[in-house]
Amino acid sequence: MFSYEHLAAFCATVEEGSYSKAARKLGKDRTTVREQIKALEDSYAIVLFDIQGKSAVVTEAGQAIYKQSQLLVRNSERLNTRLLKSYLEPITQLDIYHDVLVPAPLILHIEAFMDKHYPDVKLNWLHRNRDDALKAVSEGSHQLALMQYKLTSQSPYSLGYVNLGSDDLNVYCNPNHPLTGLAKVTIGDLQLEKQYLSENLIVSAPELFSVSTNVRVVSNNDILLELVKNDGWTVIPQSLAEPLVKQKQLIKLPLDELASSLNVGISFFYPDAMENTPELQTLLSSIKAFAAKYYQ
Repeated sequence: MFSYEHLAAFCATVEEGSYSKAARKLGKDRTTVREQIKALEDSYAIVLFDIQGKSAVVTEAGQAIYKQSQLLVRNSERLNTRLLKSYLEPITQLDIYHDVLVPAPLILHIEAFMDKHYPDVKLNWLHRNRDDALKAVSEGSHQLALMQYKLTSQSPYSLGYVNLGSDDLNVYCNPNHPLTGLAKVTIGDLQLEKQYLSENLIVSAPELFSVSTNVRVVSNNDILLELVKNDGWTVIPQSLAEPLVKQKQLIKLPLDELASSLNVGISFFYPDAMENTPELQTLLSSIKAFAAKYYQ
């Protein structure tokens, strides 16, 4: 019968491509990893890897069981985390990490909900990039995150999440920018002008959002908005730009190559250990109800 250690060694070797790299990832020595895989092979009379020099290339038989093994490993890690943190101190403070894509109305809704239902719980709103935030949530017990979700790959961290919806991303500049005088704006035109780019967007998809030959990366929303009101152009959520558009401080640029707005989704992430707490359950219900109306 296989164990967690057997499957963890197998998955790490598939992902890293060698016993040595898998050992470093797991914090074990190479011999231990190799022995665990050998035990798995002997138990089921299969060959999982073809050794080519220092590389371990997964076989067809190994590839066939990889996804299911990966799921078992991750679920075991989540269960282990939950058991280790099953005894939690009362919640008196929550750190909520967020990025530039999170709409202000959602933040205001959470703040008002917690003030009404849990007035003794202090909320800290902290701007972080996605990887740092999810790592902190998975390792903590009273940390939450509102971050962009990615459909291409599963998070490497052990945590729970709910997909809330998607917001429109558009291109904006100030009304006096030379781009506004063009009959039609193309990607080529944007490449020639200064671009202010949110750090969160360049971390999540640099190949999509980094367009200009003169890109300035900005971490803070308020600073980014002040900069683009004066010069350059940016890609930001419609919900963030709308107040400045109404004040005629920003203008939306329709792109010739873009038939409609880009959509980027937002998810709510939480530690496994918090899943059954009344604070999280009631907050989740409220957020889902708000998101269903906001993102419709």
